Amino acid sequence: MKKLSNSPNLKSVFASIVETRERKALYDIFIADGIATTVDAERNKLTHDLRNNFNEWMSEFDNIVHDRVFDSTLNRLRNLEVAILMYRSIASPTISIGEMKLNRSGSEKSYAFVRAPFFAPDNVKNEIRVYMGTIDELNKSIDELKKDPIFLDLCEQEVVEAMTIKLNEHIQKMMR
Repeated sequence: MKKLSNSPNLKSVFASIVETRERKALYDIFIADGIATTVDAERNKLTHDLRNNFNEWMSEFDNIVHDRVFDSTLNRLRNLEVAILMYRSIASPTISIGEMKLNRSGSEKSYAFVRAPFFAPDNVKNEIRVYMGTIDELNKSIDELKKDPIFLDLCEQEVVEAMTIKLNEHIQKMMR
């Protein structure tokens, strides 16, 4: 298992721009904000003189961002970016081992899990988690598991496999 000094940069550019269909796109918010903040600009002579330019800029901006070709290109860039970010995590996984206590059917059990930085647009956090089993099943404490090279290698393999599954699902969506 290799340890990296820091995890890969998982900040998106286009995935942040392209919003889900249920929410207003950031560029639509930008247009609405631009119009709303300039309503009172007519009072000032300087802003009044530039108002026509502003209206032309807003109109051109609106036409570009709502053009089908632009929308298609933006979605393609987003999908490529997501695949690139996912692959970065697979290529250089940085894992950490944790323990979580869960109460199921009235009994509390401690579970060991592995997590690693991983970008997926639907995730709340830029990470992926894989449960490795209960602490009882693994017959070691979490501290012992964190020092066990065989267990750590297994954790890395499992998390890379889970990442690869997610990347392959994303690739299938891209090809539709």
